[in-house]
Amino acid sequence: MSSATVRGVTRLAAFATALCAAVALVPGTADAVVSGTRAKALVERIASAGPRPAGSANERRAAGIVAARFRELGLQVTIQTFPLPGGGTSRNVVARTDGPTRAVIVAHMDGVREGPAANDNGSGVATMLEVAGMLRGRPGILFAALGAEERAETGSHLHLGSVRLLQALPRSVRPRIVFALSLDMVGVGTTLNVRGIEPRPNRSARRVLTRGRALGLRPAYLQDAGVSDHAEMSRGNLPAALVTWRWDSCWHERCDRAVRVSARKMGDVGRLTVASLRAALG
Repeated sequence: MSSATVRGVTRLAAFATALCAAVALVPGTADAVVSGTRAKALVERIASAGPRPAGSANERRAAGIVAARFRELGLQVTIQTFPLPGGGTSRNVVARTDGPTRAVIVAHMDGVREGPAANDNGSGVATMLEVAGMLRGRPGILFAALGAEERAETGSHLHLGSVRLLQALPRSVRPRIVFALSLDMVGVGTTLNVRGIEPRPNRSARRVLTRGRALGLRPAYLQDAGVSDHAEMSRGNLPAALVTWRWDSCWHERCDRAVRVSARKMGDVGRLTVASLRAALG
């Protein structure tokens, strides 16, 4: 190959790289793929500041990171603040695509004070943002990074961020929402569970189970007593499911660090969420 040809190929490759980068920054233009690698980099950034219990400066920092990414994607951002039982304030970061809301995807961004909360739940937040990048041009989706999920920190029997989110979704509009999903602890574990508070999978859980099997992920349904934000949504007439990898021996421990979080597992959950959303919205 001549030197002129080499230079031509090099210029063409550089142009293609720049074009891809430019397209990725155009509001409303979908990312090409869900990237587990990119998600893990965001987990590292969120967890690097240390513990982020509800109402803390680190929870506010995480909210700022999420809000900035939503805005980069061209989404309209709303901050919902709410008081904590012991004093102080937490917040949700909410972003919407165009059109009436027909699907809700959430992940809590707070953590316990024992550790940096990389898997619980930096992994869910980062994966949600990957999904937002893929589907930012699809009408009818609400994405929310929720505060104050960790009841061990707030002292409440409720997941307070999802309670606040529901206050902004009047009961009159909830019946038109056909799909609701919480992403929590999606970077560590050997078993992919779709969880719900009902004895049998609700409509959102059924959708995820079906798409998961089609993708070869072999998810299994597990009823729970309401361990995350899906509980408040389901009890509020918005049937929701939780997607999680189980089990993480560093749950609520100092060892919940970003180095342990699997990019592949986050990528799998991101692709599962995208496929489920597309199927639900038609």
